[in-house]
Amino acid sequence: MYKNLLFNLIITLLISFPASAQENTIRFHSINFFGLIGGESNISTAFQTVNGIRVSNWFSGVGIGIDNYKYKTLPLFFDARKYFGIDKRGFVYGDIGYNFPMKNIPGKEMIYYDNYRFKGGLYSELGVGFTMKFIRSSSISFSFAYSNKQLQSRIGVVPLCVGCDPYFYNYRLSYGRALLKTGIEF
Repeated sequence: MYKNLLFNLIITLLISFPASAQENTIRFHSINFFGLIGGESNISTAFQTVNGIRVSNWFSGVGIGIDNYKYKTLPLFFDARKYFGIDKRGFVYGDIGYNFPMKNIPGKEMIYYDNYRFKGGLYSELGVGFTMKFIRSSSISFSFAYSNKQLQSRIGVVPLCVGCDPYFYNYRLSYGRALLKTGIEF
């Protein structure tokens, strides 16, 4: 049953693409971004690179980046985008993946703690943007997006009394924020 369902899905996807060979050339596509992130906290920076394949006006690929908002993380994500318009310069996109913490303990913001551990969490982003032709097959890209970054932390605090057991607190951190990104596509 699953083989038939998979076979029908593949046939449907193949039929749904137009028959024009020029429109459906599969080619490698790389997108490299620098971004500014704003939310409840200060404005921070982000860097991302996404590499994958583009067929006609569809793109899908895998991305990795450095996210400096609040706590520095390394998001690893899947990116899908649809280009639209007469020249296919506008696009909408979505990312979904996982955030890996870059370090496992905070800086000076936590003074009295026995242990402090970060764990990763969900990373998601939805956005819209446009591209402008630059040199040959390269473009400059601008986009605006909403992103959600999640982390988990466990804090162990040692009480001031001698012989007392430490207290442990578990937190789920979720940061919704706006991104303004610019980059180069080739």
